[in-house]
Amino acid sequence: MTDKEKKLIVELAPIVQQQLPKGLFLCVDGGTPNTMTIGWGGTGIFWGKPVFTVPIRPQRFTYPLIQKAQAFIISVPDEGALLQERMQAGTWSGRDGDKFKRLGLETVKGRVVDAPAIKSCKWQIECVVKAAVDLTTDNTSADVVSAMYPARDFHTLFMGEIVACYETER
Repeated sequence: MTDKEKKLIVELAPIVQQQLPKGLFLCVDGGTPNTMTIGWGGTGIFWGKPVFTVPIRPQRFTYPLIQKAQAFIISVPDEGALLQERMQAGTWSGRDGDKFKRLGLETVKGRVVDAPAIKSCKWQIECVVKAAVDLTTDNTSADVVSAMYPARDFHTLFMGEIVACYETER
């Protein structure tokens, strides 16, 4: 990763945190290219490297794809852009067909990882999965379980080393 990319990761961190409540696109291949909207996650440093952590429930269509691919791309749109597409990507399932086509989103190949990226998004964060941590009743605070997991439908935290971070050429 270049020094320019490392600097961009730091500059993007507050943008990512600000945009997460409105949703970002997580893109993965794993044999079936798919995107989903994420509203939780974020950047950090683990093992001395920049990491993006994204929670995905096992019930999601994306879950076995990310397990197989062991890579993903976070496509970050401009503030206020693609709001309708972000909402729909979070409610439609990839089981029902190609969400990229259904949403009218053009993709480009990732620069480093084998996953699609959404061309109309301003930034791309490419990641290789380094760990997957299952949340459970035993390792999650009781107040969080009560508030966020009453059905015990816990997430797995996929921790991806950021291997590329760049502004999209549009």
